[in-house]
Formats: sequence, C-alpha cells, structure tokens
Amino acid sequence: MADKPVSLVRSLLKLNRILMLERKDFAAACVFALLAGLVQLSLPLGIQSIISFVLAGTISTSIIVLIGMVVFGVFINGLLQVRQLQIIEKVKQKLFVRYSLEYSDRLPKLNIEKLDHEYLPEVVNRYFDSVSLQKGIDKLMIDLPAAVIQVVLGLLLLSFYHPVFIVFGLVLITIVFTIIRFTSTQGLQTAYRASNFKYAVAAWLQEIARSIKSFKYTKGTSLHMNKTDNLVSDYLASRTSYFSILLTQFWSLISFKIIITAAMLIIGAYLLVDQQINVGQFIAADIVIIAIIGSIEKLIINLDTVYDSIISVEKLSEITEAETEQSGQLELPVKNEGVSIAFDQVTFAYGNNKPVLKNITFSIGAGNMVQIKGISGSGKSTVLRLLTGAFKNYTGNILLNKVPVGNYEVSNLRRNTSILLGSQDIFQGSLWENITMGNGTISIQQVNELCEITGLTQFVKSLPQGYDTHMLPVGNKLAENVRRNILLIRAVVAEHRLMLLEDPFAHLLPENKSNMISYIRKNTESTILIASHDETLGQYCDQVIELSTEGEVLSIKNKA
Repeated sequence: MADKPVSLVRSLLKLNRILMLERKDFAAACVFALLAGLVQLSLPLGIQSIISFVLAGTISTSIIVLIGMVVFGVFINGLLQVRQLQIIEKVKQKLFVRYSLEYSDRLPKLNIEKLDHEYLPEVVNRYFDSVSLQKGIDKLMIDLPAAVIQVVLGLLLLSFYHPVFIVFGLVLITIVFTIIRFTSTQGLQTAYRASNFKYAVAAWLQEIARSIKSFKYTKGTSLHMNKTDNLVSDYLASRTSYFSILLTQFWSLISFKIIITAAMLIIGAYLLVDQQINVGQFIAADIVIIAIIGSIEKLIINLDTVYDSIISVEKLSEITEAETEQSGQLELPVKNEGVSIAFDQVTFAYGNNKPVLKNITFSIGAGNMVQIKGISGSGKSTVLRLLTGAFKNYTGNILLNKVPVGNYEVSNLRRNTSILLGSQDIFQGSLWENITMGNGTISIQQVNELCEITGLTQFVKSLPQGYDTHMLPVGNKLAENVRRNILLIRAVVAEHRLMLLEDPFAHLLPENKSNMISYIRKNTESTILIASHDETLGQYCDQVIELSTEGEVLSIKNKA
C-alpha cells in the first residue's frame, strides 16, 4: 500500500483551519482555560497565607476568610471546567453536521475521471474519522491549552520566588519543544500508515460482505481469512512502529519530568535552608511544581490523541479536498425543445488505456431520436458519457447547440439532461424517491402511467406500502427487470431537453417497448440518444449511427 508523505506543518495548518471555523467557541474555551489556570494557581498562594497564619499559633478571622476563598476558588475552577465542556459539546455537534453536509454536497461533484481507480464507497469510510476528531477535540480545546497555560503560569509564579526558577523554566520549554519537534514527524507518518491499513482491513471486510455468496458457496476456500490475516498483520506492524515512536516521546518526557522534579525540589529545599524563602513559599512552590508536573503528564498522555486528530483531518480531507469536476459558465435555457449535437474528430480513452473512440464525427438535429449502435466495446455507451459533461479528457470538439459542452455550467446541463446509464442504480430510500429523485413537480399520474406502460403496476400494487416502500441499496432483492424499469421511469418522467439512454428497453416486452417509445415521442421534444445493439430499434429512430469495434464511425443511416 502506497503511503503519501505527511507534512506536520501542513497537517497542523489543516487542523488549525478547522479550529478557526469555530474561533469564537475556541477563544471562549481558551479564556475559560486561562481563568481556570489562574484560579488553580491562586490556590497555592491562599494555602501559603493560611500556613503563615497557622504558624503564628492563632485562629483568626483572616484564616476563616482565606479558607472560604480557597474553597470558593475550587468551586469556580470546577464551574469554568463545566463551561468548557458545554462549549466543546457544541463544537463536536457542529463538526459532525459540517462534515456530514460537506460530504453529501461534495460527493456528486467529484471528478469521475480522477476516481477511475478508486472504489468510492470504501473511500467514503473516511467519514468516520469525524467521530475520531470529535473525541479528540476536547483534548485539543481543553486539556492541551489548559496544560500549556498551567505550565507557563506556573513557571512565571515560581520566578517570583527566585530568579533561578526562570532558568529552569526556559530549560523546560526548550527541552519539551525539542523532544516533540524531532520525533513528531516520524510519529505522524507511522500513524498515517497504520490508519491506511486500518481502512484496508475495513474495505476487505466490506468486500466479503458485498460478495458474501461467492465466499459462502465456494467449497473449502480460506481466501477471505488469508487476506484478512495479511492485512491485519500489516496493520499490527505499522501500529507497533507508531507506538515505538510514542514510547520514545513518553520516556523522553518522563525522564525529563524526573530530572526537573528533583532539580526543583533540591533548589527549593536549598533556598529554604538558606532562608531565601520561607516555609509557606516552599510549600506553595511544591504545589506549583506538582501542578506543572501534572500538566506535563497531560501533554504526554494526550500525544496519541493529537496524532489521531491530525490523522483524522488528513483522512477527512481525502474527500473534502478531492478534485471536483470542472464547470463552464454558460447556461442552457430551459425550453420545451431538443438540442442539436455535433461530434467533430473526437478521440477518447479511459485513463492510459487505448482509445475507445477514434476520430468520430457526426451531427444530430434537435428533437431527433438516434440509435448509437455497435457490439460490446465499440464505444457506444462512451458517446453518452461524454455528453454528460463528466469527462473532459478528449480531443476534438463536442457541441451542444453549437456550443462546446465544456462551456456549460455542469449542474445546469444536468438539469436539462435525462440520463440512464448502466452504472446507475437503486439507492436506499423509498420507491417514490428512487423514481422522482426529489423532484416535486412530478405528479402521481405521470408515474402511474409510466408504471402501466412498463408493466410495473402489479409490482407496485404488491408492495406493502406502495410507492412509500423502502428499497434496499443497489436494488437488492429486486428482479433485474423491475430494477431496470424503475431506472427507466426515473429517466423518462423528468423534464429534459436531452435524453441519454443506455439499453433502456432491454427488459421490456415488445409491446411495452413500442408503447414506451410512443410515449417518449409523444410527450417530449427532446433530442434522444439510445446506446443499444437492438436490431429492431432502428425502425423507431430518425438516425442510426453504427460504431466499429475500433470505436470508429462505421455507418450513418438517416430515416427515409
């Protein structure tokens, strides 16, 4: 599995952009963390004062007031933490909503040509990293800022006791930065590799589920277990490598924590014996040192969470930063008439494969019904795909109404085009949603009429909830002719100026096919292109364009 290089700086900038989208909440969380840190560090000062009064040997009103203030400080500290949690929960919900809507909006806009070697349902699994990011966001917005603030404020407070603590503070910050700086890049790369193998395991399990009958009915096969074992082994190896980096960071910081603890206590004890600080200051300094050590421990423990959050952002960006299809600026006016089509010396190949179409040239008049004919592999379906505007990497010119198809705004072109391709399928939703695709202008009368023409009426009547019946993904448990007829009705029922149909009548009885063609010709002025090798279809068409096995125009026959 190929691993792309992961830049720590670039990844942190991506994470920062996400946090800045919630800058108000993030700022509020940081303010609460700062206030909580100040309150937390004020407690040792209160305890120092209490000890000074106690050493005097009397119980005074001042002691009671100080004790009350310390207890109140503990309450305020807890209150500030609760407010932080409320803010973080709000941010978590916003993150989930943002990525859900962004994925939903972006997926249909992705550049199909760039996804030729990707299995999109597997790539979409990266969406679940939004949950990982949610889990890490409280650490990033509460624990880490609070830990950093407590360390900085603690060192500042210690510096007031004696200047020597300033030196140790600078040494502390320098060493922590050095440890993280020189190990984080390798840690991030190994974490990314482990994440890749995690998704590879999930993808293979999905593939087993998708092809369950192949594995279920093959005698004595252990292929599924062998492949799973190999992928899991790769994951464990990469995860172990990643954890070794974490251990290096952990031990480095733990060793430093031991050294700084010993140094701080020794210096504090020396200053106390030398009477440069009093007992109250020594105890307060010890409390501050313990707080600083606790904050460093938070940084150590949360390193894994930081890596997970950064990797989650990288994985989520595989969709959010994926290339979308290019779009022109012109709009095709919505009219009740077809469009003219012209192919001029068009050559096209999928990726680096050999050309599917070679220098094809033909023209189609507006409102004509045309059959693109040829045996399998001749490129007839590719002609339809090029007219959808999804593929740009061709040579020659493709014109709609004498304008290059690439000049049209993509969503506008699709609104004027009705498309039925073999790659389309049923999605998880009601039968009505699968037919209308959310188009509120489609009437029940139109759908009923088309169901009658295609022979789908009995099927609809047999459903327990009629058009509201829930369909399984890819039309699972539907007969193939039923699935194809649903897709055909979807293509025909909407308003359009151009119809692109791939083998639309293959599952219709001859009588139903004739009725459907009559319905289309009667109810639309659209230009209709049908990719089919059906020998009987030509009698209904104004033009038949036949392609050779090499993807060249073999003949063009116009209706007499």
